[in-house]
Amino acid sequence: MKRILAYLLCAVTAFSCISNDLPFPVVVPHITSLSVEGATNVEISYERNTVVVSLPETQDLRKVRIKDFKIDSEIAVPGIELKGVHDLSSPLKFTITTYNQEYEWTIVALRPVERYFTVVGQIGSSVIDEANCRALAQVGRDVDCSNITVSSLKLGPKDISEYSIPISAMKDFTDGISLEVTAFGITEEWHLFVEQTDAKVEIKDINPWTREAYVSSLGVAGLDNGFCYRLAGTSEWIELEQSAISSDGGSFTAHITGLEPESEYEVYAYSGSDKSVVQSFTTDPATPLPNHSFENFSLVTGKDYYKWYNPYSPDHDGREMFWGTGNGEGPDGINGTASLGIVLTYPDSNSAPDGQYCVRCESKSFAGLLACGNIFTGQFSGLVGTTGGKVHYGRPWTTRPKALRFNMRYNSGIIDLVGSYPPGEVVKVGDNDRCHIIATVGDWDYRQTGGSKESPVLVNTSEGIYFTKESSGIIGYGEYILGQSTDGWVEIEIPIEYRSLTRKPTHIIVICATSIRGDYLTGSSRSTLWVDNFRLIY
Repeated sequence: MKRILAYLLCAVTAFSCISNDLPFPVVVPHITSLSVEGATNVEISYERNTVVVSLPETQDLRKVRIKDFKIDSEIAVPGIELKGVHDLSSPLKFTITTYNQEYEWTIVALRPVERYFTVVGQIGSSVIDEANCRALAQVGRDVDCSNITVSSLKLGPKDISEYSIPISAMKDFTDGISLEVTAFGITEEWHLFVEQTDAKVEIKDINPWTREAYVSSLGVAGLDNGFCYRLAGTSEWIELEQSAISSDGGSFTAHITGLEPESEYEVYAYSGSDKSVVQSFTTDPATPLPNHSFENFSLVTGKDYYKWYNPYSPDHDGREMFWGTGNGEGPDGINGTASLGIVLTYPDSNSAPDGQYCVRCESKSFAGLLACGNIFTGQFSGLVGTTGGKVHYGRPWTTRPKALRFNMRYNSGIIDLVGSYPPGEVVKVGDNDRCHIIATVGDWDYRQTGGSKESPVLVNTSEGIYFTKESSGIIGYGEYILGQSTDGWVEIEIPIEYRSLTRKPTHIIVICATSIRGDYLTGSSRSTLWVDNFRLIY
């Protein structure tokens, strides 16, 4: 579909002109695997041409052994000998050459070191400043800083670090203590401080979600520390069980569950007999997806296919565009597959499980190429010449759902069209096609991800830019993949796993594709996906 004109032009050129000065084909190499001795994890990013290797803290980064690697192109030649011992104390940059084209890759080593410094009678958690080799603990005003007992200390890699001063000798912190920490023959000078504070217990942060909240506080280590909360306007306080509380020295946090959406609550912390000031917070709303049952749609102006909103709908959420498809039904007149006479996504009244209508997405063959049916939050942004298309994913969103629940039917066809597929994956004719549903929230910055304020994530298949679960803007992510036909309608729930409990989303992305590799022009021309009744679970 996207390359027909290019194929025709190539055919005309072949008959009109024969030359030996043919340009080299563009072959983009990808490292598909890297085996590193002792590594706890290896993550490969094809977007950034980067391999991130996680190593234990006892590993000397100056002596890291790469045991083996694979590149997905036989003609690819690394600019250095990758197998062997390398110094990864700083990023290792090198090129991979295919024909006369060079591509830069980088190997980055991560060696997280657990560091801690605690003292008896500490208030709150310690501050560890790794960049400046400083550590700070706080105690009450009644504690003598010239006679401190250090309860735990670890500033370097486990079991191999040497300290210039033993813990038992660290007593007088009036002016702080300096000591040397040596590991792998490298010595760092650390500075430890103990500071007096008037605070005995106070709430430091409240992070409300829709039906839960995370609360953090500081108190005195070793005392009975906890929280009490209540619905605002009620008189009875509810004390959290200790199983809902986790502690780190004098710092403690709680996970409060069972709350009601859009409701005001009050909470205080206690440490021994001391109580903090009562603070209030309001939970987020349980916002539903607009037009979640796809009852609102209307004909594209002057066309015979549909867009998934209706400016005249009595339902306010159905009057504006929230969902888009590859048909190309944007309000600015941009056309997608429909401009080539291919409509892939339709409203369907055939036994919809909720309301009168559902969405039907089909994958089809067009001149030997796969056209994949889909529906997503965002807007199709047009074909790019004859080599690909652009999509802007995402719609503004601020709540944090725990799952996406929906109804679906799927007819999985046998793969009969193979264009390409991601590095490290093998797809062949005769395999079962797979549908793919994604639900994710994030804080993507459109200035970095190429989209717009409304729909921040740009996908441009003509330039090899795809949406992946490695996107740095993702806060919570869930997906569902099915490689077989269903027996009629089924209900599916996709858990959304959060990579951060504190970052707040700005947008939501939901994507439904009939063929999981449709953006690579790979799949079955006979697959069909029906979806309906999307519900966010909070």
